[in-house]
Amino acid sequence: MGVGPSRGLAVRPAMTTDRQAVGTGLLLVLVTALVSGLSTFVNIYAVKGTSSDAFVTVRNLVVAAMILPMFALTAGRRLRRSPIGRTDLLRLGLIGLLGGAIPFLLFFHGLQLAAAQHGGTTASFFYRTLFLLAAVFAWVFLRERPNARYVAGAVVLLAGSYLLLSLNSAVLTDGTVYVLAATVLWAAEYTLSKATLSRLAPSTVALGRMGFGGLFLAAYLGVTAQWGLVGRFSYGQWEWVGISAALLAAFVATWYAGLARVELGVATSVLVLGYPVTWLLFVAVGAATFSTEEAAGAVAVLAGVGLVVGLSRLRASWAWLRRAKGLRGSPD
Repeated sequence: MGVGPSRGLAVRPAMTTDRQAVGTGLLLVLVTALVSGLSTFVNIYAVKGTSSDAFVTVRNLVVAAMILPMFALTAGRRLRRSPIGRTDLLRLGLIGLLGGAIPFLLFFHGLQLAAAQHGGTTASFFYRTLFLLAAVFAWVFLRERPNARYVAGAVVLLAGSYLLLSLNSAVLTDGTVYVLAATVLWAAEYTLSKATLSRLAPSTVALGRMGFGGLFLAAYLGVTAQWGLVGRFSYGQWEWVGISAALLAAFVATWYAGLARVELGVATSVLVLGYPVTWLLFVAVGAATFSTEEAAGAVAVLAGVGLVVGLSRLRASWAWLRRAKGLRGSPD
């Protein structure tokens, strides 16, 4: 995908044309995808036996606290040069609402409803279209133009997700609508965050998402009189909160640092790699089968991401990794 001139929500071309920056960004987003796959697996077990609203609120507040030291270490010098203004605060608050609050409530509630009505697989597939929604938003607001390679990769990614999820019959439920709404909000938030990253440091945007989002969630628990549910958490549930929070903190830390360097459409496509990771983890614990169809889906996801990213960017990422490890290869 290409990036047009900076205007409105568009980002600075230099953020996505520098090969070294793109190589670094792709590796960061790849780490995000791996963390995402592990997080999805963990959260299936983490929310069992507890209120998803209470769990998400406490978990997100813990994540905000985890991000504070990173924010203090990395954003201080940049903030001294360019302090956060009123418009920046409004953007960060909106990022928190659209990315760190409402979609979490919708997503977990939607999955519970969909699973109860045998529509969990369909709901999951709708969530896997996030990269397409983000690409549309990026086209409209960031002026990222998809090329033929991206379109081909997107088709392969959809086909791989279809096979990987074994979507034999579409069951549309109320939960599916909740999940789709959450997916749209996350795609919108990523678009706004991408534009905001042209001015603010990744750690600032990450803290805005989780900090403001946590405050909105805390207010929601207060209005709905659910804070008492937090006091009923068992020791084991608090352990799950800690594990899930650590994974989410790793997700936002690597995601926004990568998104600052890579186009939105490409970055969200790389995130699809998290789905084969989740599937393999379920296979490892005996909660899913290793079928030829699903294995073909995982391979298709890998191929689709490769098409979207492109050979030159893969080479840039590999070159950066070699330099980081101090390796010396023979000249090509």
